[in-house]
Amino acid sequence: MNKVLVVSAEMGEGHNATGRALQDAIGRLWPRATVTWLDTLDVMGRGVGPLFRWIYVSNVQTTPWLYEFFYRSLWRYRWFAAASKRFVAAWCGRRLAREVTRQRPDLVISTYPLGTAGLEWLRRHGKLPVPIGAWISDFAPHPFWVYGDIDLNLVMHECAIEPALRCVPGASVAVSAPPVRAEFKPGDAEAARARLGLPAGAFIALVSCGSLGFGDVGDAAKELLDAHPDVVPVVVCGRNEALLRRLRPLADREPRLRLLGWTDQMAEYTVAADVVVTNAGGATGLEALACGRPVLMHRPIAAHGRANATLMAEAGLAMVCAHDGELAAAVRSLIADPGQGKAMAEAAIRHCTTTGDLTEGLLALAATAAVPSGTRPAGLDTSG
Repeated sequence: MNKVLVVSAEMGEGHNATGRALQDAIGRLWPRATVTWLDTLDVMGRGVGPLFRWIYVSNVQTTPWLYEFFYRSLWRYRWFAAASKRFVAAWCGRRLAREVTRQRPDLVISTYPLGTAGLEWLRRHGKLPVPIGAWISDFAPHPFWVYGDIDLNLVMHECAIEPALRCVPGASVAVSAPPVRAEFKPGDAEAARARLGLPAGAFIALVSCGSLGFGDVGDAAKELLDAHPDVVPVVVCGRNEALLRRLRPLADREPRLRLLGWTDQMAEYTVAADVVVTNAGGATGLEALACGRPVLMHRPIAAHGRANATLMAEAGLAMVCAHDGELAAAVRSLIADPGQGKAMAEAAIRHCTTTGDLTEGLLALAATAAVPSGTRPAGLDTSG
């Protein structure tokens, strides 16, 4: 393998984080390979990235009902999903064509659904004969994530295969190891706490809602503080400096509360935690899964956030805390019965052990180059 192209997008940090994890795996598997990147939103046109990020943030924070309506419509009306995907595919595919032709990659990886749409358009128009794979970092696939004319759609758990095939019957679907950096792995919690200056005997609740600090983070912190005197909430505000300033007075009043801005020590904090509290189940949920940590989904954000939370709970990897008081109740339950958290942690570790590492998904994708187009089996599962 000489050239690998990663098609991602700056929409928060999650899609790029998936790409970086895959780039690390490519380096282990094919040390001499050159990896190049394209940002889908930049390729789609000047100003598209800022506009789409504004739309996403506005929908999540101020008009979640509109975001939920769009998401449900994709599932309810197949014609609407197909038309939306065709429109985006043509827009993105035509813009991607020049760059893909210039770079001439041997293998293409997408971590962003609109990018995958464009890549499928190129495939259907005979402009991209090399293997194309999409890593679906949302725990619950939705119709904009899955495409039938690419070579492999990689989902995050066995329970995600069925909804992926409901999106596009006949698509090639495989289960991937969590696409996270290698440092996200089970470790010594006590040693991690000592390095981070966290109390050894406390119940550490790591609150992380992505780089944008979406959702009711402040309410989560307050509820965790009220849940039990042994709880030490560690709140990661990411790049949301306004959230950090807003929570500072609470931290000044309550020394148990630890506040962080952007940190490069997320893997260590995850290992040190008893639970990870989040609201969408994207990159943060996958990082917790890779570290063998149970997840509490606090007031999941609309649409894909709620779907991710529901599916993670069905897989035994998360507890959903959608209403006031449920987060505190879940924490008290885990403190009173440590076996609950242990069972969730064991389920996460068992899943990660079964799926191996990211190089296996890359090898499965590369192997499709030898299979004639149109003959690949539907519902392919390479989970082991």
